[in-house]
Amino acid sequence: MDRHLDKYNQIKQFKLLSAVAIDLMGLASYVIPIISESTDFIWGPMSGFLIFMLFPNRKGRAISGVLEEMIPFTDFIPSAYLTWRQEYVKENERTLNHFLDQRLAEDRIVRQRQIDHK
Repeated sequence: MDRHLDKYNQIKQFKLLSAVAIDLMGLASYVIPIISESTDFIWGPMSGFLIFMLFPNRKGRAISGVLEEMIPFTDFIPSAYLTWRQEYVKENERTLNHFLDQRLAEDRIVRQRQIDHK
């Protein structure tokens, strides 16, 4: 069980760092003032895709990430971080239980295969 909790925490930290990086990339468009908003039409869909890859059960949040990047002057909204926060702060117990259920089911399958091969 401890190894599952360690893995959960590793994934949680990786997703936090990834979410912050996604949001920082969105803010990077402000570095070049004149072309900043035009780059959002490229980054917006990429941002939404990355949010969806990190949080596949949050399709609505991924779509809002695309819109947030494409609507002028809304890049300051940390869409990826807010998605992480919903997943790992607001709904942490549900997220942890789902993760543990999946890992324990995988362990049962592995044990059953080992028994079947003996």
